[in-house]
Amino acid sequence: MRIRQTPYLLHYFATEGSVKRKTHIQTDILVPPKAVSSARFELLRAWLRSCDQHEKCKMSDSKLNQTLPNRLLWVGDPDNQHYDPNVLHLDTTTDKTGAQYAALSHCWGEIPTEVKKHFCSTSDNISRRQGGFSFWELPKTFQDAVKVTRELRVPYLWIDSLCIIQYGDSGEDWKREAGRMERVFSEAYCTIAATSASNSYTGFLQLDMKHDYIHVEDASGNRFYICAGRDDFDKDVEETLLNTRAWVMQERVLSRRTIHFSANLLYWECGEGVHCENLTRLESSFRKRHFMLDPYFPKRLLTSGNERIMEFIHFLSEDYSKRGLIEKTDRCVAISGLEARIARALSCGSSYGIFESFLHRNLLWQPSDTKLEKIVYEDWHVPSWSWMAYNGGIRFFDKDISFGTVDWIVNLRFDEECKHALIADVGKFQDGMKQCGKYAVLDSGGVERGWIQYDIEKDKDEEDKDLCEERCVVVGKTKKVATKYYILVVRPTKVVSGEYRRVGVGLIRSNCVVRERLGVRIV
Repeated sequence: MRIRQTPYLLHYFATEGSVKRKTHIQTDILVPPKAVSSARFELLRAWLRSCDQHEKCKMSDSKLNQTLPNRLLWVGDPDNQHYDPNVLHLDTTTDKTGAQYAALSHCWGEIPTEVKKHFCSTSDNISRRQGGFSFWELPKTFQDAVKVTRELRVPYLWIDSLCIIQYGDSGEDWKREAGRMERVFSEAYCTIAATSASNSYTGFLQLDMKHDYIHVEDASGNRFYICAGRDDFDKDVEETLLNTRAWVMQERVLSRRTIHFSANLLYWECGEGVHCENLTRLESSFRKRHFMLDPYFPKRLLTSGNERIMEFIHFLSEDYSKRGLIEKTDRCVAISGLEARIARALSCGSSYGIFESFLHRNLLWQPSDTKLEKIVYEDWHVPSWSWMAYNGGIRFFDKDISFGTVDWIVNLRFDEECKHALIADVGKFQDGMKQCGKYAVLDSGGVERGWIQYDIEKDKDEEDKDLCEERCVVVGKTKKVATKYYILVVRPTKVVSGEYRRVGVGLIRSNCVVRERLGVRIV
């Protein structure tokens, strides 16, 4: 059926037993449970019980006694006669192993610092909270997460702003716990995604889903119900504010299973796929989701071959680079757990989003549609050749470079003595100038010989069209007769003699570059 020339999905129902079920049609329930209902939570518990038996999803014996996050929120046991729903405890876990906990994935939102201090853990309130504190101190989104955790019969809940000291200790606790983020989500019993909550005060359990139905009766008296398609995972989950946040990518990919509380319906995501609370299983044409749903990420990815692995790394990097962060300096931290997991699986080194196994291709990034802005880091030395040094979207321009068509320069490598440096040979341009207002590089006869794109506009310096002052690092050279170089444009740092920083990237004819210095540092 088409309405306004666009495809339209309809859901088809019948009262139980009134017609013979069509085996090729997925079943659906007529009326979805309310946002807060015993039926809804029973469905969640059933999903968990089923998932616990999935070979793809169940936790390995080695992780049953895993090291827990440093702190967890004890939500109480509703089946205990002394249970008080108004009391919570922030427990340290030094003497605990193997306890089940849920992890909350949520948006902080644009909330003033003074308001955050009312509900966040600080150096001033951490001791009191360990002795017990009121459920009503929490904002609505956190209260809802506690309710869900209790309904799942899980004793502990991890929420970043409660389990990590946010204020009053110079950030020391946050730095320590941020390094453990990979394990927090990968070893959680499940992840609760507050998908419909735009901030900590919105909540995600207060909505009732309402859908209009048309009643139809055929000539035999069979009664049917038809409504417009209700499950739309892309709209309900993928396109929401939560999934535009940088931290959430890592949280979602590393989680073994995630419950998405959308504004429309409830969705379950695990190694077996995506299910909706109307009892349908969703099919996806997005092949990369197969890798993202891997409970033991990146196990599935490793069996797909080097080309697919590299493509997926670039997909993650491009997607992540376009996501939002409240603190721009979190850019190198919010994906560090995911990066470490991939690097271990590949048995290679990595540095700020650049993997040794794909070093040359990973370096060939450039600004996408948005302008990049240099991030001023205080606690990390993020190198200029990493896209993490900038705020803004990036893309890799090597997508059209087929494997085997480029000779990559073996002298270009990570510096073993300095994590934030590369060792490379540096060349200089000859017989070339920039075309004013464009990226093109012209020779003395005005013939285009290649192009250069600067990482940030202020480095472009369009008034200086002569390239004689610029330097470059050759990353790779094409195997065609008319050889071209893939290059990084670099300039001296003016801090240490013989040290250079990246300012751009490009592609240029080989006769426009001549080698000048060997084995210098690019920082």
